[in-house]
Order: sequence, then C-alpha cells, then structure tokens
Amino acid sequence: MTRTLPAFLQSDHISSRTRTALLERMEQEQGQRKHLSPEAFQLLELVCDDILPQAPLLGELHLNLAVMIDQALAGPGDGWRFADLPTDMAAWEDGLASLELYARGLFGQDYASLDTDQRGTLLDRAFDGSLPVNAQAPFSASQMRLWSGDLRNQIVAAFLAHPIAQERLGISSSLTGGDKEIQGFSAESLTKKEAFEPENERRFSKMG
Repeated sequence: MTRTLPAFLQSDHISSRTRTALLERMEQEQGQRKHLSPEAFQLLELVCDDILPQAPLLGELHLNLAVMIDQALAGPGDGWRFADLPTDMAAWEDGLASLELYARGLFGQDYASLDTDQRGTLLDRAFDGSLPVNAQAPFSASQMRLWSGDLRNQIVAAFLAHPIAQERLGISSSLTGGDKEIQGFSAESLTKKEAFEPENERRFSKMG
C-alpha cells in the first residue's frame, strides 16, 4: 500500500536531519529482507503481527516491522547483549529456529499452522521461561526467555520509530525545533496539544 507522508514531517518544528532520518525509516520499511534467512524472516513476519496487531490503529495499512528489524541487525545495535546469548544476528536466527521447534514440540505442528490461542501460549511461555525441554532447539528455555524480551522490545521499538505510527499515536517528540531555531514546547499539560503537533488524539493507559 502506498505510504502517505505524515503532515508533521513538513513542519518547521523539525530539523532537516531528523526529517531525513524519519524518511529513511519509511523507505527502509518498504524494502526487502537482507540478513535473516528466508525461513527465519517468514516466521518473524508472523510473530510481529501476533505480538503487535496493527489494524486497531492503522486499519488496512500494514507496516513491515520484520523488514525494519532485519535491516537493523546489520547496524551497530545498542552496544550490549546478554552473556548467555550469541551476537545479534546469530541470536535472532537461533531464537526464531527455536520458536519453530518448540511449536512442533508443544503442538505437533509448525508455528504458521497454530491457531491464535496456541501462538499466544507459546509466546507467553517463551517469555516467562516455562517452555519444556527440547533437545533439538538451539536455545534452552532460559535463553528463550532472554531472547523473547529482546524480540518484544524490538517489535514495539520498530513500530514506534515509524513516522506513520508516530502520527497516528500523536507522538511529537521529533518536533523540538527546526534548523534555524529550537522552538521547543510551551504547553505544560500532557493532554493539551500545540498547533504544530499531530492532530490525532493522544492515548494514555490507566494505571492501577
């Protein structure tokens, strides 16, 4: 589906450097797999949609978060990893391969064939470290727990990094100032928006 540029990218409250970075993210998201194996990438596409369904916010528009994650794997990353996991590229290949093997061990079929509840059970057990022993899987249950945290973090981070998601959520953190002047914000309320911010309603979760 054709991407319409979010209006906030044309604001004079955004620097050319930030605008370029956000436009590059939009271009990257419409790219192709570069690093993960075809099998791992296909599974990642399914998992991204299971962990973060986009339709409630984006409707028919669908962002390819798997591509964004795949392309980020060749970058500098965040500079750290769990001692019990291999380097990022190997961890994602091993983690996705393990998820497939745990699916077969638990339910007797591959991940793509599982229903919604089965996928949810598998992903939850991977996240809380309660998967049963599977000698064929590259990752143990404890390693899957570590990697599953990274998996969820990266999926959410990729989504929130995309300008379209930012516009739909009313995120204006990039609008701190243009090239000539750092205008900043003057409103002191979380709910009161300024004229240059995205028009969409901000959403806040109720605590407690």
